Amino acid sequence: MSENILFYLVFLSQIFLVSYYYPKEILKRISYVIETYPVDKYPKLYIKHPDYYRLGQTIFKVINYIILALGLIILIAVAVWDSNSDGKVNEVIPAAYFFLQMVPMIMMEISGFAYFKLMRKTDMRTKRTADLEPRRLFDFVPPFSLGIALVMFVACILFYHNLEPLRISVENDTFTILLTLLLTNILFAGIIFWNLYGKTRDPYQDGPDYKKQVKMTIKSLIYTSIVASAFFMINKAIDTYNLDFMQPVLMSAYLQFIIFIGLGAMLRNQNIEEMNFDVYKADVTDAG
Repeated sequence: MSENILFYLVFLSQIFLVSYYYPKEILKRISYVIETYPVDKYPKLYIKHPDYYRLGQTIFKVINYIILALGLIILIAVAVWDSNSDGKVNEVIPAAYFFLQMVPMIMMEISGFAYFKLMRKTDMRTKRTADLEPRRLFDFVPPFSLGIALVMFVACILFYHNLEPLRISVENDTFTILLTLLLTNILFAGIIFWNLYGKTRDPYQDGPDYKKQVKMTIKSLIYTSIVASAFFMINKAIDTYNLDFMQPVLMSAYLQFIIFIGLGAMLRNQNIEEMNFDVYKADVTDAG
């Protein structure tokens, strides 16, 4: 049981970070917007009555509290099992629980897509401003960061290949990791491309605010790629040197770090008080 004490601390951090702290920060931002920018002065910000969004806040909060409570129950259950067993904690536990923690986040993201789709549909302006400055990848992220991501990708594959030569087989770890990282990075590249050249989700969003959002998205994806490669190498080393008890700790820490450099970076760097909400005012003309 003493070997798993570190896991209890790290998993407890995962429970509160993902199901309490970040949801609380998201709800604070929503409340600030509703209270600071009322519907009578900023009608373009509200597709539905503010009470609809308050209800959404309540549902989001309740679901996260339920998941938080479930996480504590899982932690206690694992501790009870651990006290009566010599087995190791399965690394699937923090991963499976993390996917459950992501459910309310995914629901909010889907709701956000529907919100902006309806906003674009109700945008009756005949004239709209457009940012004519071309968007280039290296305007948002330095080449060095992308280079590090590529180096880490290659290093990870070579590391696995050194331990288990590459064979095209699902039973070959090197092939599996190569395929996993390749598909993950292709997905990230697609998201980056869409952010650079796709249609703006919010038709009213101020240009500088949008650029800042795109920059944070691209940076978080590239950093996530770097961390993913490092995670797979560390995980393989742990498995090679029979340090299995560290795998659930590593998995939980990795998932938390992914949230920290993704959602966490967005919340830290996009100060809601500095964003331009004048674009949603009633007196904004079609020419604006």
